Amino acid sequence: MAKRNTIYSDELYAQVNRENKDLLDDYILEMKSRRKSEKTIYQYTADIKMFYCWAVKNLGNKSILKMKKRDFRRFFLELQDSGTSAARINRVQCSLRNMLEFATEDEDEYDYEINAMRSIKGLQKEEVREIFFLTDEQIRLIVDYLLEKGKYQKALYLTLSYESAGRRNEVYQVKKHGFLDNSKTNEVIGKRGKKFRLLYFSKSKEIARLYFDQRGEDDIDSLWVVGKGESKRPATYETLYNWTVSFRSILEELTGEYIAFNPHSFRHSALTNYHDGNHYVLKELGKDKFDLKVLKTLANHTSVETTEGYLPDRDQEILEEAFGI
Repeated sequence: MAKRNTIYSDELYAQVNRENKDLLDDYILEMKSRRKSEKTIYQYTADIKMFYCWAVKNLGNKSILKMKKRDFRRFFLELQDSGTSAARINRVQCSLRNMLEFATEDEDEYDYEINAMRSIKGLQKEEVREIFFLTDEQIRLIVDYLLEKGKYQKALYLTLSYESAGRRNEVYQVKKHGFLDNSKTNEVIGKRGKKFRLLYFSKSKEIARLYFDQRGEDDIDSLWVVGKGESKRPATYETLYNWTVSFRSILEELTGEYIAFNPHSFRHSALTNYHDGNHYVLKELGKDKFDLKVLKTLANHTSVETTEGYLPDRDQEILEEAFGI
């Protein structure tokens, strides 16, 4: 793009606010996990970085999640006035829209409900990303594989996510201190600043004992670490996403099926399997299943309707069963 160098600069990008950079970093991981080509990832990244630099100078460097349709229109009008081709502008629109659509799809990671780019003229509609549900057996296959390979920390991340139905950001906040002495984590901060503790059960405690023995002594309070010896340090938020992506290959190796699940799939799967009576924790508790009111509390949702939205659509199955099809 001829005009890109008049908008983007390393100096301006260094000023971009952290929230915008974090969203782009997370979206890059998502594109990689979906096996987008390096060229596509590079183009999308360049488009978005250019817009971020423009926003530093023209929109007060505010969060992209707080921008209105008029903000984006102003940017595209400036591109048109500068002589940028319609095809190139449309690609920049797609880059921004797709990233914002990614933010809307996972409402627990991003407090963003309406994509301001959706109604901008000339933008092509993209298919909504599919939600992948994992069965209790698939979860246990991955956990057993990780335990067999001595990857206790990754196994704990998976069981804690699946037992608690916690969001990735909430699971990331869990501390090691007192973990073995309780069935609730330390207080974490969820969506919209809500504070609560995550529940976990025997499987996570058993794995935690193995993990703590393997980890050894250190002064790091985070439950999640990377590195060894003097280079040991708290894991980053992105590390948990990378672990999840690695689980896809494990499941593919064990079953021959590739499923593009993400960290939020563990939350969807937990609530579904608790609801349907398939979660391994139910056997430990002597319960058949949990009703929606219990799941609402477990998920820290504000309404039962929100919890219902996390479960698979079973309308067709109900209809077929009713009519004996």
